[in-house]
Amino acid sequence: AVLPFVNMSSDPENEYFSDGITEDLITALAKISGLRVAARTSSFALKGKNLPVESLGAQLHVGAILEGSVARSGDRVRITAQLIDASNGFHLWSESYDRRLEDVFAIRSEVAETVAKSLEVALDGGERKNLERRPTDDVEAYQLYLKGRYALATYRDFDKAMELFEQAIRRDPGYAPAWLGIASYYGSIADN
Repeated sequence: AVLPFVNMSSDPENEYFSDGITEDLITALAKISGLRVAARTSSFALKGKNLPVESLGAQLHVGAILEGSVARSGDRVRITAQLIDASNGFHLWSESYDRRLEDVFAIRSEVAETVAKSLEVALDGGERKNLERRPTDDVEAYQLYLKGRYALATYRDFDKAMELFEQAIRRDPGYAPAWLGIASYYGSIADN
């Protein structure tokens, strides 16, 4: 399970970014055939709860927990990730990544590959290639998309979410997740 990464930035408005990193890691790890990853809904239900790792593992029916933090300042990001054995609470692996914001996709790939390796899951060539694929070369489009997802998921500001998805698409018309965000917007307003 990937627990929601903690926003360690001085600006609480960066919560969208730490949640987005968490969701991206869940998605990346779920695409690795040798791993079973708890659903986003299950993981995010535990956001902000300080429970023993053994209890979290039992609740989520997993053998390992990935947790961490994200700190952002200007064009710099620090992501710290820790993989913990859910049966005993001991670290299997831990690393900090200090990089430029434009390297966020490379960090996601490195974390996912290292988690797989730590859990002794081999990646085939296609899985490795998928992990290394950048969904966009425009980091601002990525951030707009994350803000849109956050607006939908947390405070359900549908109009703001749509505006953010549209801005992301204007920056990168081929950015498929932003188009998916618009589809989610229409699904959300249909439910209300």
